[in-house]
Amino acid sequence: MASSKTRQLRKTNTAPIASIALSGLSASSASSAKIAVAFSGGLDSTVLLHSTVAAYGNENVIALHVNHGLQLHSNDWNAHCAQVAKDFDIEFDSRTIAWASDSLPQANIEARARTARYAALVEMLSVHEIEHLLLAHHQDDQAETVLLQLLRGAGLPGLSAMPSIKELESGLVRVWRPFLELTRAELESYAAQYQLEWIEDPSNQDEKFTRNLIRKKLMPLIEKIQPQFRANLSRSAQHLSSAQRLLDQLAEIDLNGMSSAAGLNMYQLLILRDQDGDRASNALRRWLALQDLMMPSQERLNAWWRDAENLKSLVDHRLSWEHDGKYLRVWREHLSVVDTQHHGHWVFSLIEDETLADGLAAPDYENALLNGQLKERVRQGGDKMRRTPKTPRKTLKNLFQEMAIPPWQRSAPVLCLGNEVLAVAGIGMNTDFCVTMGPRWMAQWQVD
Repeated sequence: MASSKTRQLRKTNTAPIASIALSGLSASSASSAKIAVAFSGGLDSTVLLHSTVAAYGNENVIALHVNHGLQLHSNDWNAHCAQVAKDFDIEFDSRTIAWASDSLPQANIEARARTARYAALVEMLSVHEIEHLLLAHHQDDQAETVLLQLLRGAGLPGLSAMPSIKELESGLVRVWRPFLELTRAELESYAAQYQLEWIEDPSNQDEKFTRNLIRKKLMPLIEKIQPQFRANLSRSAQHLSSAQRLLDQLAEIDLNGMSSAAGLNMYQLLILRDQDGDRASNALRRWLALQDLMMPSQERLNAWWRDAENLKSLVDHRLSWEHDGKYLRVWREHLSVVDTQHHGHWVFSLIEDETLADGLAAPDYENALLNGQLKERVRQGGDKMRRTPKTPRKTLKNLFQEMAIPPWQRSAPVLCLGNEVLAVAGIGMNTDFCVTMGPRWMAQWQVD
């Protein structure tokens, strides 16, 4: 049976903010699948949840809460959000972030919490098979973001601030920020009109965080000089976003034919740099973004250019840059993103049909397991194997070279049968021990 709050909410479907809440999201989209609201329990997300349910009905909305576990009352907030969802007669789900024991004292906890929050939201969206996620950022948040990025000396991507619509997971999720044209004061007015209840996060008052200092100290001063500064900064962010979009389009024109499965052609990129350094940097930044890597600082980018220009040969694989937890390597004229660590494990798959796939005969596999003969080790000098039948046995070094495997991937894990090489990650199985008919087990290296 619907609660009094739910009945009251259903009467608000003509409220002006409700129509604004999902502007740009068509009725057909909303009716075909549920809409998720990121629900922290604060003022902004409470208004967003209320107005979204009013606009689309409780059967079409789900509230998703992420418990960061960073505040004393985090579990109480989770319970509050669950109760609000129950009062609104909507579905609710939540996730609690499990931090490593040494995580909390480390710097930049805000950014790390934001990354973890998005990961948790995307995971819940996947579980519920939901494509649309609504966030409650408003015009004040946008103004704070622009000011914060200005103080950091950010480029166009940072100054573009928060887009009203954004795609995640290669387009599988569409994120909407329908309140970017509304001020916090307007949300407070709505909450008062419908007697909504919300929770206050005490960390929002802590001025050791730069964003809070901007909100509490800087923005009131700016408002005295320019009362419309929030709308003005929001408009500037839209202009900068348009400029960045054009730069991205130019970069993709430059990358056409320069970027391939082998990586980014450094020879062509350096030619472009000789013609126009800014354009080459723009292309490189766009390529990094397409690899899901963060933007390098201007200082780091300049250092990379110096390294590349001083390289005697673009075939030389010794050029290596560590960035965003990965390595950027140049080999055979191409820049690629690599992980030098072989994180994974060996997996055996049973093959019973008559195919050409090589495998260890079932009796031999069972005997090897029984006697503990299957062991993993690192590559050693002089290791040899036969990759295809009726060909000479070759050293792993020669096989890596023939298969054009980059040097940094040649320390691949080796699976042994007793003292002999049975399989090598990236190469395959040693045909000396394999059959192609009858029940057999194929070993494959599976990346974690």
